[in-house]
Amino acid sequence: MTTMNRIKSELVQDRVVCGCMVTEVRTPAIGMILESAGLDFFILDMEHGSFSYETANDIILSCHGLRIVPFVRVPALEREAFQKPLDSGAHGILVPRVETREQVEAALDLMRYAPAGSRGLSIRRAHSGFTRQEPFQFTSDANRNVMLMVQIETRQGVENIEAVSDTPGVDVLFVGPSDLAHSYGEVESETLDQAIARVIEVGKRKGIPTGIQHTSLPVITRLIEDGMRFISVNTEVGAIISVFSDAESRIRAAAKNNDSREDPRQDSRQENSTQAADTNGAGAGMSK
Repeated sequence: MTTMNRIKSELVQDRVVCGCMVTEVRTPAIGMILESAGLDFFILDMEHGSFSYETANDIILSCHGLRIVPFVRVPALEREAFQKPLDSGAHGILVPRVETREQVEAALDLMRYAPAGSRGLSIRRAHSGFTRQEPFQFTSDANRNVMLMVQIETRQGVENIEAVSDTPGVDVLFVGPSDLAHSYGEVESETLDQAIARVIEVGKRKGIPTGIQHTSLPVITRLIEDGMRFISVNTEVGAIISVFSDAESRIRAAAKNNDSREDPRQDSRQENSTQAADTNGAGAGMSK
């Protein structure tokens, strides 16, 4: 049993897919939660996140039977980092800080079965539903469905984008804008925009979908208009903070406005008190 990669199919048809990066939340229910929000995929961040392989396995396994597609951002070009998430059922790998053709070739070797690569074969795992499979058909299907997303997040990555994208097997050119901006140093935003535009242009010319990790909806809208199709909007942590920060500020503002309003009952009590004082004062004057 090799599940068809729905995201790969959508991208081939030039459709926009929308997901997010999962960085902290460890509950196996996260896939179901994000699917209920309408997302197409999520990327489990094992580069910056502290997920163990066991936790990653539980999260990925819980997506079996769901519409949402799990991907994993690996910490390094190492066999274990690729093997375990894929055997758990991840539909693809995001490789950070890709700058050369050699890195792409190494990633493809690790994620594909022979004869296309050197991925180890262990069929009765979560990725097969623990069922018996015909090995050659299973590995052929797996090689066809698995996705490789290469993260372009350095100046060198942009400068070498032709060589990176010329390597057969790249499914998405994925921009990491934070590291990319940092690698360029203190430059005008136009320089960063040109770098991202360069990635989009190469992707269009070579028939490779492009994507990005971003939080700004106006920026994302513009990039979709420019041709990006693989959109990871925010992280689950960023979304939580954004929603609750907005709610908190609105609630505080409402409370402040409420406190500043004059209480009619308080005004009445103050007026009665003033009248009583005036009456007592007048009486005292007359007695003299």
